Amino acid sequence: MTNVLAFVSIKGGVGKTTLALETASSLANDFGKKVLLVDANFSAPNIGLYLDLTNETTLHDALDGTLLHNAIYEAHGIDVIPASMNYHKEVDPFKLKKILNKFKNRYDFIILDSSPNYEELKPVITAADKIFLVTSPDNVTLTTTLKAAQIARDQNTPIEGIIVNKIRSPKHEYNLEEIETISDVPVLARIRDHKKIAHAAHQKTPITVFDSANTISREIKRFASSICGSPEKNGFFQKLLPFKTIFQKEKVNRELLREKFYKSQI
Repeated sequence: MTNVLAFVSIKGGVGKTTLALETASSLANDFGKKVLLVDANFSAPNIGLYLDLTNETTLHDALDGTLLHNAIYEAHGIDVIPASMNYHKEVDPFKLKKILNKFKNRYDFIILDSSPNYEELKPVITAADKIFLVTSPDNVTLTTTLKAAQIARDQNTPIEGIIVNKIRSPKHEYNLEEIETISDVPVLARIRDHKKIAHAAHQKTPITVFDSANTISREIKRFASSICGSPEKNGFFQKLLPFKTIFQKEKVNRELLREKFYKSQI
């Protein structure tokens, strides 16, 4: 059974696209899953740029009637549907769900990157089976991210957890307990800001491929393992990390998510 997972936030610059791409890469390359990554940011798509794709046919063409398989490209072990930055005809984003339903039996996971635009987010949440919120640990971003959570709740789309991205100064940012209290959503991963992200982007390569031993790659792999049901392993460096109780809480959240995904498959 295919799971359609959307990464959402109503704020640009929080790393939604990066996390959608890296999760897709880890599921495909670390766990051998068949993955389709869809750039559902209809007005300002980025995945084609991230992966240096020359995309003559895009999601916009598929929404306009072109066969969807003509818009699928392969990059780093992932099937990718990019979107167009220069599509001049009006399309109906709410056709996304119907289009993706035709491909559900071909993939283990369909990963949706979304737009921070409020109106463009609705069709993505409609098309998704499950939602992952993305935020950075500051008040402004978390507050706007919770607006995305409300859209999902209004549409009865399950919110499975929140990923805290771009952690820079933990002493001056929300911690895990504060984020969970404010959002009422379990934190599944905490990812620090790291210069290797920029290095990987410059190489047009997911960091999980570019530097699989990096702390970011390892945290993404732990998150991806909970989605696909693979056991989580504690590496040497994880044992040395500070804030031990925080990471133990995240592991509990991931184990609960792993069990939920496992039950959905049987």
